[in-house]
Amino acid sequence: MKQYGIFAWFGYLLPMETRLRLISEAGFDCVMLWWGDEFYDTDGEKTGHVDLARRYGLNVVNAHAPYEHADYLWDDGVNGDAYEALLSECIKTCAACEIPTLVIHPTGGPSPSFPVGNTGIQRLLRLLEEASRLGVTLALENLQRPDYLEYIFCNISSDYLGFCYDSGHAFLVSGGLSLLDRYGHLLRALHLHDNDGSEDQHLVPGEGNIDWEDLRLHLDAVGYSGPITLECCAPWHPDIKDASCESPESYLARALKAAKKLFR
Repeated sequence: MKQYGIFAWFGYLLPMETRLRLISEAGFDCVMLWWGDEFYDTDGEKTGHVDLARRYGLNVVNAHAPYEHADYLWDDGVNGDAYEALLSECIKTCAACEIPTLVIHPTGGPSPSFPVGNTGIQRLLRLLEEASRLGVTLALENLQRPDYLEYIFCNISSDYLGFCYDSGHAFLVSGGLSLLDRYGHLLRALHLHDNDGSEDQHLVPGEGNIDWEDLRLHLDAVGYSGPITLECCAPWHPDIKDASCESPESYLARALKAAKKLFR
């Protein structure tokens, strides 16, 4: 039976427990969690979110590592060492919480601060050694620079190295459906959301210009049988408490309806 999930942040400033309860009540089966400490003051300890999710009957399918300094993965210096240590800690806490997959950005923006090369490969090999020992898969997400992604997959082969396909990023800049053709056999996570081609809008699937029927056919072709997980969110602005006039209940119901319509 197909499962449907959504990222725990879907655009509403609500306590984490409320968000998870609403996700469950909307009819979702699973959830994706943020795995950083940036929101500790408002959301509390991240490992506690796992217990909350499971209390509401939600399976935690993956966690997303912090990516603010993702370029440091390729930095042969103290900043790179610090970022590697942060990812290592993410792997350990995912394992302790029995989260099977950690999503990682292989770069930051469209112009990485450091060139692709052996430094990043060696860092990932060390991280994968730990991940394999603890039973956590590292899923690399497609962003603005698919060449970095390709370099990694060409230089590392591991049962614990996978691919996280982000539909919005792919439609904008990083190869569209060709990425599924190339790395579909490594697919371990999905970030499904829509946009109109102008910017990364994180719209509900079907509300932008992505060809979702074509995307579904590509997922079928690569044999993907995992959960259908959304990374859409309602319009949000940090200075406006409720930027969306739609209730969170209505938004979640609409998002789930769209997912089930497109991925029946």
